[in-house]
Amino acid sequence: MHRYKIILSTIGIICLVQCVHLWAEKSGTWDKLLDLPAIGVPVVTHSPETSWGFGAGLQGYFKLPEASRTSIVYADGCYTLNKQYYISAGGTLYFGGKTPWFMTLNGSYRNYPDVYFGLGNTITENRKHGTSFNSQRGQARIETQIYLPANWSIGPLFNFLHETIDTAPLSAKASLSPLTIMWGLGVVTQYDTRDTIYYPTSGLFFKASVTHYDKALGSTARLTYLKADLRHFVPLPYTIVFAWQFTTEWALSDNISSIPFRCLPTLGGQDLVRGVRRNMFCDNAMVALQTEFRFPIWRFIRLHVFAGIGDVYNTDNWNWTTPKIGYGLGLRLGINKAKVNIRFDIARNNIYKEWNTWNSYSFYLTATEAF
Repeated sequence: MHRYKIILSTIGIICLVQCVHLWAEKSGTWDKLLDLPAIGVPVVTHSPETSWGFGAGLQGYFKLPEASRTSIVYADGCYTLNKQYYISAGGTLYFGGKTPWFMTLNGSYRNYPDVYFGLGNTITENRKHGTSFNSQRGQARIETQIYLPANWSIGPLFNFLHETIDTAPLSAKASLSPLTIMWGLGVVTQYDTRDTIYYPTSGLFFKASVTHYDKALGSTARLTYLKADLRHFVPLPYTIVFAWQFTTEWALSDNISSIPFRCLPTLGGQDLVRGVRRNMFCDNAMVALQTEFRFPIWRFIRLHVFAGIGDVYNTDNWNWTTPKIGYGLGLRLGINKAKVNIRFDIARNNIYKEWNTWNSYSFYLTATEAF
């Protein structure tokens, strides 16, 4: 019964948003709003990790002198029915001149009652409920890239993490100390031929980064974090789009057991292998592949059919087991000319079948695409 209430409530919210959108478009109000340098929007989200969340966000658009692209800044906040909250701010600034470059900044603070499900990729009864703990986490990330010929860019990055855990679960495989501080420096490179950023219909995107954390910099542990993300968007007849993504993350250290839990790659959530709860499977290596077919339905409404497969591994003790699979359907409702969408996904996985609970379904209501 609980899942049907979620579906009906979500459909009601989508219908309300769509009615407002139609009225604004018909009256010409929508075009006037898009011409404003800033726009405020309500935030309504739902996922297995948060339940319902409500908040507000503000986005600003402007073009710096001689820049070829429009810069974007944002700030938002949200409170969930699971008594979680977050605030975040950031943006991407594009600069012109003889050597064009851009900078991406992100900062956030979260107070999250969370759940620890253990490490590894085996499916055990303990993962059904996990162990609750409370986390206060602040993060900041800065990436600066200079444009190179042939759609490439490259530059340095800085990453900072500060987390306190008041009731850390015990684990022999990961560092879950009450305080974690990580200072990281690295390099990032990117290749991008997408036609648009928010909802690509063609093009290729590749991004790779290497970040090193060291005790000499004040970090809790010494490790090197590798990340690679490849996406391809293929236009098909009748404006159908086939999209796929391959991504992998590796946290490497001389002593894997010293790696803080929050620094370990994880699978699941609203963006990666939807249908699997985020943090349910963590270890120091992750590999995932996901695909989507994006079908037009009517004007700014599209239907998505998606599937993802992946798993986590321990490089000291490889354990090959059944991959984690998530699959489902989604609706997209366009809200502006930049092709930002409201996203509603229903997903299922291959994990909960033997448990026979309604949690075999996951519901996600948010903005922007999974990839």
